[in-house]
Amino acid sequence: MILVLGATGKVGRALVPALLDAGAPVRALTRDPGRHVIDPRAEVVRGDLDDTAALPRLLDGVSRVFVLTSGHGGDGAAQETALARAAAPAGVRHLVKLSTTGVHFGQTDPITRAHARAEEAIRAAGPAWTILRPGAFMDNRRAWLQSARAVGAVYVPEGDPASALIHARDIAAVATLVLTTPGHEGATYPLTGGEALTAARQVAILGDALGRRLRYVEEPEAAARARMRAQGWPAEAIDGAFELKRQSAGREDVVFDTVARLLGREPLTFADWARELG
Repeated sequence: MILVLGATGKVGRALVPALLDAGAPVRALTRDPGRHVIDPRAEVVRGDLDDTAALPRLLDGVSRVFVLTSGHGGDGAAQETALARAAAPAGVRHLVKLSTTGVHFGQTDPITRAHARAEEAIRAAGPAWTILRPGAFMDNRRAWLQSARAVGAVYVPEGDPASALIHARDIAAVATLVLTTPGHEGATYPLTGGEALTAARQVAILGDALGRRLRYVEEPEAAARARMRAQGWPAEAIDGAFELKRQSAGREDVVFDTVARLLGREPLTFADWARELG
């Protein structure tokens, strides 16, 4: 049995059916099963990782765990540390941790620090481990859609760097491979898309997919922060996101060949992702 944390998130939504298609039994964890549609072939369980007393129940009969939390602040690291410590006594043999390329580059922003602490806990837990370190997600660009459709413009913080964005399905495909085939124990895999694109080029590709010409508008950080607050972002998450961006500048355009090497095909492109928006 494979326990998938974050089963309703960007990666988890793709990972659960991919594992099931590969013939693996899946236990999908969610705080509120009634709010999400999860592949009916999976065993869906309600749970909250802050409830450490529930971990033995969640891990009962589980041999492998896909470890994914928000990574914002210390809560994600604390949750993953508690899970890692509970894994070996429960009989878990393999932990696969979703981290970030920021750890690869030695960044010290709050998001990266939380993932680095969780990585240490996973390695020290006892079971075999594999670390996946994806860069920026294509799905993060969904935040552009509201203004793109409403006013034909996309607002991007000044200095937003070129980025080798990765499709969540490619992350899920690598995770499926790692969770269902041997030979990945003790490996750390940095994951990116196959090309680095400027924000302006991403906006142009998105416009092509939507069938309209979009204006690319750079805005000062203060305006971008106000926009994020209006969208419901917590202050801590906004601070962490901007610090992450500052520290990853000059690194987000690094392209790793890991996806192609492991999957035997090229990564999905930003144009692929944009066309899927419908």
